[in-house]
Amino acid sequence: MQPDIAAGAVIERVEVSTFTVEVPNFARNYSSNVVAGSMVYTPGALYKRPVLMVRIHTADGHVGEYANLATTGSFDQAVVAGRIALGNKWHERELIWRSARRASRPGNAYGLSFVDIALWDLAGKAYGASLTKMLGGHRDRVRAYVSCHNGDRLDNLPNKEAVSDFFLSLKEKGFSGFKMHSWHEGDKWEEAENVAHMRKTLGERSELMLDPACVFDSIHDAIFVGRACQDAGFRWFEDPLRPLGVGIAQHKALREALDIAILQTEHVTAPEAKADFFLNGGTDLLRHDVHYDLGITGALKTIHFAESVGTTVEMHGPSPVHRHLIAAMQQTAMYEVANVSPAMSDPSPAIYTCGYSDDVSSIGSDSTMYVPQGPGIGVEYDTDLIRRNTVASQTITLND
Repeated sequence: MQPDIAAGAVIERVEVSTFTVEVPNFARNYSSNVVAGSMVYTPGALYKRPVLMVRIHTADGHVGEYANLATTGSFDQAVVAGRIALGNKWHERELIWRSARRASRPGNAYGLSFVDIALWDLAGKAYGASLTKMLGGHRDRVRAYVSCHNGDRLDNLPNKEAVSDFFLSLKEKGFSGFKMHSWHEGDKWEEAENVAHMRKTLGERSELMLDPACVFDSIHDAIFVGRACQDAGFRWFEDPLRPLGVGIAQHKALREALDIAILQTEHVTAPEAKADFFLNGGTDLLRHDVHYDLGITGALKTIHFAESVGTTVEMHGPSPVHRHLIAAMQQTAMYEVANVSPAMSDPSPAIYTCGYSDDVSSIGSDSTMYVPQGPGIGVEYDTDLIRRNTVASQTITLND
């Protein structure tokens, strides 16, 4: 039975909270100019990783929710977007998205993304359908690849031999796609040698990718390493250049110098900017993240643009939402299990009670991972863990 969205459909309460999950042997390092705030392998450390959660309640008793990693300012952004959602009906996602986006200008609000995703979760629960089914998808499993942490100089991923040995251990589990995140130093010789070594050790039929994570100051160095990827038959070359891969002109020059697919726009946020980047020659493939890029509503705009011009959207990082979106795409994209290493087998915050996992052990023998089948996003959260580790929370209602 379809819900009557005219009766009792008003959003009357939004709960925003942040909590932490513990990550042993890792830390955020702000003291080094080399790693520049990245989460890095740090033996003996205990990093309390922040997570943001949004729960939306309607007058007719429906609840939509979503939790994933938080960023600076995302709590306040989600509160603002939640206030805008109040008083609207739960199916009016586009109106809420447009209004909250304008309120967050000049930037794009990470917190708005969580409100949008929670609204889609709510809609799926109201209709009794998974997000994949709501989007017309037909896949129940998606092909996955694994990407590792940036290399380090300790005993985690210190050299090309350690990288390939780690990837080979994952190939034995069922993975057939592997992406390296570069060492932070941006040494073009080491990077090129690692590329060749990955192909030699992982074999001809492995899908290989390189993501230097914006370490190269020089386009000449990026071209040098890109040619190594090209010669080794890599699937794509991603985000090699500082600053953050947002300049169309320099990436157009990179594309014209290489014969390998360039993957950009992880740091180019929102559908319109991604379309501009592609149409002006800055990339071959588009990168999208529902957290950076205005939720599921923002993702669908980018995906439909890409389908119209015949290119592929590759989702950034793990999330049950990304599995649903890939399952519903016209193109065949790959799901990223990022970032793992010998010191970390599960890149996602351990916040679920339903069995959902991004641990490398959850890969199937056919190199795929399942798509949650329950209504909405299809996951259940560990409410006891969240309550014990809550740092801040705010509930906003129509009476505020």
